[in-house]
Amino acid sequence: MSDPQPITNENILKILGIVLIEIRAADDLPTARMLADSFHNAPAMIARGADPQDTWASVLNIARRLEMERYVVSLLNHVQARQISSRAPTDT
Repeated sequence: MSDPQPITNENILKILGIVLIEIRAADDLPTARMLADSFHNAPAMIARGADPQDTWASVLNIARRLEMERYVVSLLNHVQARQISSRAPTDT
């Protein structure tokens, strides 16, 4: 089994972009609030130079408490998979 990709601020910001779209499109206000609560500290942590691992741990701790951890982790997996596929060599 390979080591997971490291969490980067770029990953977190890409996930935040997805989350903002999800919040805007949410029909369910409680779900939108839980997403906002999960990520609301991330921009400030990134801006002050916190380690990305610490920022992600903060996001996950809140998401876990709100029972959204699986969804948040699925967003990370989605973003990382897109990065891998965009770096894959193409046959020409």
